[in-house]
Amino acid sequence: MQKLGNVLIHVMQDLSKISTNGQARISVNTNICDPETFRSMFAYFTQGTILEHLDLEVESMQPTAQCACGYEESIEGDHDGYIRCPDCGKYANIEDDSYSIHSPDPEKAGLRKSRTF
Repeated sequence: MQKLGNVLIHVMQDLSKISTNGQARISVNTNICDPETFRSMFAYFTQGTILEHLDLEVESMQPTAQCACGYEESIEGDHDGYIRCPDCGKYANIEDDSYSIHSPDPEKAGLRKSRTF
């Protein structure tokens, strides 16, 4: 799991590369911080940058356990990266991403053409 500062830097780098049209929606892992804290830190560290006036919507994201049998469950707290599936007994992987950009979709949005919105 990445530290909050690293996640903040990665989000800023990712959002500064794509055309956001002044708005973005992301999810941040609840094990890193809560959405309001992330939003306020983002606002502080983007002062004086092209992201300064970005309207950022931050949602929480829980780690999820996913098994090949179709079992899926949200996980809270610390984990080892896998758990035993209660349905089939095999090991289920835990998807524990630090953040995810939902809007604009990084794969569909074009690269930023100017330094302003």
